[in-house]
Amino acid sequence: MLDVTSISGPLIAGVLVLTSTVLFYWYSTRNFDYWSKRNVPFVRPIPFLGCAYAYTKRPIHEVDEERYKKYGRLHGTFEGTRPFLVVGDPVLLRDILVKDFHIFPHRRPLDSGDPVMDKNLLIVTGEDWKRIRTIMTPTFSTGKIKRMMYIFKECSETVIQNFKKATENGESVELKRIFGAFTMDVIASSAFSTKLDSHNDPENEFVQMATKIFRPKVNWRVLMYFLFPNFVKFMGISIFPPKGTNFFRDVTLNIIAQRKKTGQVSGWLR
Repeated sequence: MLDVTSISGPLIAGVLVLTSTVLFYWYSTRNFDYWSKRNVPFVRPIPFLGCAYAYTKRPIHEVDEERYKKYGRLHGTFEGTRPFLVVGDPVLLRDILVKDFHIFPHRRPLDSGDPVMDKNLLIVTGEDWKRIRTIMTPTFSTGKIKRMMYIFKECSETVIQNFKKATENGESVELKRIFGAFTMDVIASSAFSTKLDSHNDPENEFVQMATKIFRPKVNWRVLMYFLFPNFVKFMGISIFPPKGTNFFRDVTLNIIAQRKKTGQVSGWLR
């Protein structure tokens, strides 16, 4: 005699799996006709991931440049299921940033998951942005920039010595690495009162942590934010490597504590 229950169990499970798969596929592709309906050229998305997957394989600027050349100055993409418009037309960009700035006053929302990084001038919006910008603006006055020229000169000497060394040894040089190290040295000296030689000392902890945070490729944390922003925010997952943000938080707090204790201010960022 045939046992109906022995058949119905796997059958029900199979139906549930199939139904879930179909619903999941529909949910992850439901907006993929958004740009075609509006006659806007767009990057072909893949289910669930949209167009963000490419950023995990190559630096963001390389992907964007390739898409700019292929799809034009105005094209659509998808982050997960959410449509995004990429604007690369200079005239339109000028209108957005100047003429129509009152319509586009904010950057895209970005909750990094880190309470300190969320106060970054590049992340905050609205009144917070105005307040922090007001505090920061005097830092970049003509007088203070002139007073920091010695930092540029010191770091430039390091670059010159590195070029001389490469020339004497008949070596080729990677300009991106050399000037990236120069930028790192200037920032470390001016903002953190820390003297570096990033080119010749790449294993320095400061250099390593900065590289982790500002690495141009998208990591799994950022990809998770693209795909599940609400889930990432709910779980408190930071899009920045915690080890790097903790390092710079501690360095900054130590500088503040020392200045309060001694009353001495080193560096030009005050």
